[in-house]
Amino acid sequence: MHDSDSPLRLPALNEPINLVDTEFLSQKDLLRNLILQIRKDFESAGIPIKLLLNKRYLFAELAQIISDAFMRAGATAMFNLLYRVDVSEKQLKDGMPTPGIDPILVAELVIKRELQKVVLRKQFAQG
Repeated sequence: MHDSDSPLRLPALNEPINLVDTEFLSQKDLLRNLILQIRKDFESAGIPIKLLLNKRYLFAELAQIISDAFMRAGATAMFNLLYRVDVSEKQLKDGMPTPGIDPILVAELVIKRELQKVVLRKQFAQG
């Protein structure tokens, strides 16, 4: 768990999932802001997604929900969202251990990138 007096570090796109769960998603304010950010970006990309603000999500659960949304929306909508979220083609390729697109791995990159935005916003607000 994060100590509120220490500065919040920025998560990396290759951050291990268990660290994201324990260090970031365990903080209610970060999780809430992450859900709001995901919902906003998905809505603006025209991809329906159902995430509840009062639910405690683990990383794997968020990744599955996002992956399912990608599967329903299709590749064009997914790539539109990746552009909107600012996941580059290089980051996407680096995140895929084998050729092709794995929706779960794409979802994990999206979550980590959205979390970076939320953490940066919080760091900026703290001065």
